[in-house]
Amino acid sequence: MKRHVWVAIGIGGGLGALARAGVSTLGDVGWFPLNFFTINIVGSFLIGIVMALSVEYELLPAAWRMFLGVGFLGGFTTFSTYMLGVHDLLRTSLWHGVVYLLGSWGIGLVAVYGGLVAVRSLLHWVKTAE
Repeated sequence: MKRHVWVAIGIGGGLGALARAGVSTLGDVGWFPLNFFTINIVGSFLIGIVMALSVEYELLPAAWRMFLGVGFLGGFTTFSTYMLGVHDLLRTSLWHGVVYLLGSWGIGLVAVYGGLVAVRSLLHWVKTAE
């Protein structure tokens, strides 16, 4: 990889981490870790958008894909923190842990698909409007 791509990833990662810190101030709602749940769902949706724009439609250059996908979203999403949260919830309540684990996984997958579909629909709409 070229040096400018490494720099882009580093800058993106720093910005993603700052965004994560901002969202993490949402805190929890009762037993449910809303802050990390929100980060992972939004991150899943955004990675769907980035991949659709860069891979499927080739509208986003590779350096931007690395900046956004590896850098920003890598710094923003919290899978390791998510797994720790699942572990902690499972220790106190099997039900709470399972709901958080499967809810994040299922809704995250739907969010990735939603990001892909949103870009496809928007680009189809733009193309037909021309």
